[in-house]
Amino acid sequence: MARKSSKAAKKTTTTETLSNFTVGTVAFVAIFLLAYAALYTEAPMQTAIILLLAILGVIVAIFNITTQQEINFLIAVTALNVILISWHQLLGLPEMAKTFLTNLAIAFGAAGLVIALAVIIRLGSKP
Repeated sequence: MARKSSKAAKKTTTTETLSNFTVGTVAFVAIFLLAYAALYTEAPMQTAIILLLAILGVIVAIFNITTQQEINFLIAVTALNVILISWHQLLGLPEMAKTFLTNLAIAFGAAGLVIALAVIIRLGSKP
């Protein structure tokens, strides 16, 4: 039996696709872009970039992670940071790659910290 053509299937427009982007999604993409851009900045800007990466990580945690996703997110962030830090320490990577991995660990570590604190507060408030 032949399948019917799927002309009636809904096509997504550019406007619909753009409306799916949330603040958290933009912050997530910005983390990678800023972590990459940080490779080409001078030392005085590094402090500002680290602070901005941490703020973006917090934004991702606040706007993207629901209470049902918190535990899975914490497990994933912990595993990601362990991998990033171990790659940084163990592999003979070029300095630029080490800086990029460190920047990602900063951003996702801040996101994990926010979610971990939210879980602890929620657990502490339950009778």
